Amino acid sequence: MRHPSGSTPSASPSLSPSPLPSTTTPPSNASSPSFSPVTPSTPKSSLYTAKVSFDTFENPAASMFSFTLSSASSGYVRTPATRVFLCAASPDESGEGALDWALESLVQDSDELVICRGVEEDILNERDHDDIREEARELMRRIQRKALESDPERRVNLHLEYVPGKITDTLDRLIALYRPDSVVVGTRGRKSTLTTKGAMGSVSRYVLIHSPVPIIVVRPERKVKKAVEKRRADPKRGTHFD
Repeated sequence: MRHPSGSTPSASPSLSPSPLPSTTTPPSNASSPSFSPVTPSTPKSSLYTAKVSFDTFENPAASMFSFTLSSASSGYVRTPATRVFLCAASPDESGEGALDWALESLVQDSDELVICRGVEEDILNERDHDDIREEARELMRRIQRKALESDPERRVNLHLEYVPGKITDTLDRLIALYRPDSVVVGTRGRKSTLTTKGAMGSVSRYVLIHSPVPIIVVRPERKVKKAVEKRRADPKRGTHFD
C-alpha cells in the first residue's frame, strides 16, 4: 500500500478532500542504480529510459483508443511512499499551467505522473496518425526536459496518454486504471469541447463533483497575479492583506 508523504506544496490550487487508498506493490527485484548527473553535454531526454508503450489508434476492437508513452528517470525505483498523480494537460494556457505546476511543485522523488492529453475525434480522423504520434513524442520530450530542469536529481516515472474522445469519460477511465492519489486540472480547457461558467471550465467542475480522489485546480500564474493586484488596489481592503 502506498503511504502518501507530507503535505502538498502550497500554491494557488484548491483541494477537494476524498482520498482513495491504493494497493500497488513495489517490485521485489528492483535495484537502485546511481542517478546520472546533468551536464551541458548530456542530452536531457537521454536520462530517461523508455518503457512499454501502447498504441490502439488503428485497432477498432480496442476498449479505448489511445497512444501511450512511458518513460522513467535513470535509477527510478518504486517505493512504498510512491504517489501517483494524474494531470489533465490541455494544450492551452490553463492546461500548460497545470502541468508546469505539477512538475515544479507537486511531484517528488519516486513519484509517478500520468499526463492526459485529449485529442478531438475529428482531428484523429483527419490528421495522419503518425503526425499525432510524433506530436505526442515531442510532448513527452518536453515534459522530460521540464522535469529535469525543475529538479535534476529527482527520479520520476512518466506516462503520457493521448486519448481521443470526450475528456470527462477519458479522465474517469484513467482514474480507474491508474488509481491516482490526486488529479491536477486547470481552470479552463479547449473551447471546442468545454463550456465555461464563471472561473472554471466544465471539465474542472465535472471532476470536482465526480472524482473519487482529491482534485487540485490550478489557475494560470498570470491570472493569479492579476487577481492579487486587483485585491491590493481595492481601497476597502485593510492593510492586513500585505
